[in-house]
Amino acid sequence: MNDIDEYSDVEDYIEVTSKQLKIPKIYYGTRTHKQIEQVVRELKKTCYKHKKMTILSSREHTCIQESTRNKTELCNELLDPTKPQSCPYYNDSNKKTIANFPAVENRGLKSVWDIEDLVAIGKNEGLCPYFAARSLMEQADIIFCPYNYIVDPDIRESIQLDLRDQVIILDEAHNIEDVCREVASVTFREDDLTAAAHECDSLGRQRAADFTVYNTLKVYIEKLVKFLKSIGLERCDYKSDNLSSPYWTGIELQELFNMHDLGQSAYSTFLAASNAAISDLKKTKEENKMYLQSVKPVISPSTKAVIEHLMFAIRMLTSEEYVNDYRACVMENTVKDFKYASDNTWYSSKKHEHRARSLKLLCMNPGVIFSPLANNARSIILASGTLTPVLSFQSELNTPFVHVLNTGHVIPKEQVYATCVPKGPNGIHLKANYQNVNSWGFQDELGKMLLDICESVPHGILCFFSSYNVMHTQMDRWKSNFTWNRITSVKQVFIEPRYSGDLTAIMKEYREVIEETSSGPRGKINGALFLAVFRGKVAEGIDFRDDEARCVVTVGIPYGVRKDPVIDMKLKYNDMNVKKGLLRGSDWYSIQAFRALNQALGRCLRHIHDWGAVLLVDERFLQPENKQNLPKWVKTMWIRHNEYNLREDLRNFVARQKAKEKKEIGVI
Repeated sequence: MNDIDEYSDVEDYIEVTSKQLKIPKIYYGTRTHKQIEQVVRELKKTCYKHKKMTILSSREHTCIQESTRNKTELCNELLDPTKPQSCPYYNDSNKKTIANFPAVENRGLKSVWDIEDLVAIGKNEGLCPYFAARSLMEQADIIFCPYNYIVDPDIRESIQLDLRDQVIILDEAHNIEDVCREVASVTFREDDLTAAAHECDSLGRQRAADFTVYNTLKVYIEKLVKFLKSIGLERCDYKSDNLSSPYWTGIELQELFNMHDLGQSAYSTFLAASNAAISDLKKTKEENKMYLQSVKPVISPSTKAVIEHLMFAIRMLTSEEYVNDYRACVMENTVKDFKYASDNTWYSSKKHEHRARSLKLLCMNPGVIFSPLANNARSIILASGTLTPVLSFQSELNTPFVHVLNTGHVIPKEQVYATCVPKGPNGIHLKANYQNVNSWGFQDELGKMLLDICESVPHGILCFFSSYNVMHTQMDRWKSNFTWNRITSVKQVFIEPRYSGDLTAIMKEYREVIEETSSGPRGKINGALFLAVFRGKVAEGIDFRDDEARCVVTVGIPYGVRKDPVIDMKLKYNDMNVKKGLLRGSDWYSIQAFRALNQALGRCLRHIHDWGAVLLVDERFLQPENKQNLPKWVKTMWIRHNEYNLREDLRNFVARQKAKEKKEIGVI
């Protein structure tokens, strides 16, 4: 007898069997909210546009409170039952009003929507979009989110994200190794620790019955601050005022903790007190909900975070499986948000700089985070336009990737001009290593070559350097020898700021210049030149469309600072663990550089009708081993030149593309 005979109709059968099968959800993670917006736009064009979807977004994007305060802090405060003020947009009477798809669809939400659409409904009806999006997750087939929501276990726990047997897609995954190491690393800054100890001391005095719990926490944290201040530090390098201790392995840090009464003898009592304080916090919140009144003072969210990070650190240091995957050091640097005490209240001063010490417990093995995630998921997919070189993913993430797909570009070869520029117009060789980029000969030749490009390619040009220091060194030289004046006479020049918060206004002006000069020069100005750095926002977080990037110039190979303590730790860690399948430190170091380079190269070409020039300024790309690390699409479109003829070649290339554009729109 067939299984279907047991059911009265086919629909009942499908409903029951689908429940038994438990169809997985798709969690689609990418780096930024802007990229989520782009993916949602593409979903609208597919045959899956009828599927239920939601977007998990930060409170900064979804909270509808009219406030200049940090939205996460404000939300936590308004939802804290121990505080007198509550949130009018999310309470017992209205929290479920738009918590399901029929409710939001009745209010005009389309089958595929962006976060602004849900925020508009929230504002219109005075209902919280942030928690509405989270509630919709239960019924959704596809959940879009920033990928730290998926990767970070703390965030997964806080929003009850269960990824067991689900499908995970991580887009823009070229940085996933770094993200996983960062998630598994913790930093303890002295002012955060001191504020937490101060709060625990106050709670111990206010709550005599629980004095032992809070006093245990206070004493342990104060000992950790004392340990931080006892360590001898030295300058990291002559260009920086940052100080650092020698770095220690996880086992060595354990021994140091034992010497300062922070180790084995104190772990059990500290962990017991930590669990008691956190349990106390949860219990008190529930009691306050029931009785609608403040019952007793408890730890704040910031102190809870400090305690939880200390618990995590102890768990890693006492784990035979993970202790060797960690390195540690004490560092001191200048900070702008140092916490001060005033009338029993701790606040961050952003007006004055202050020196602060930190203990950094740094994870060297991203597999600590990624491997459990991959093992729990039904399937996990890493996607990016620039995963090349792919060699490190399997070893670093401690996860076998059964299928690896490395495709060519959709753009026809004739629409791309990709080449190495090994020497400049005067025949001077351009090898952009540390020694050469600081020489006048290199700087002058690079400036003349960049001028040739600016005079030959209209619209937008992006030029990437290995660091802000290198970029500003070149600019200073060009200003002194008048090259800068000649460049600025044909291009309006924009410079990537060190702080990403300053970038929005610059990008707006850049796009305005591109738009104004799209149909022809504005006076002598034929577009804009954007000077930027590898690994920055311009290289990795911004979409440059069409005329916004008709040429990408990369100067050198962006190797990390070899003397950086974190990089040095990672290199030596890999060399010690080659037998476990990790790449040698030098191979890992090289792959990170090329991955950052390849990400910048991808800014130029975005769709099948696009066109542009990709110029790698460094004679080292003539070497096969370096060319091999470039993306497949660059290698297949590579043009080899024996002599410098960049000005004529670029003008001919641009003329062909312009003629093709005119033909396509029917002008010719």
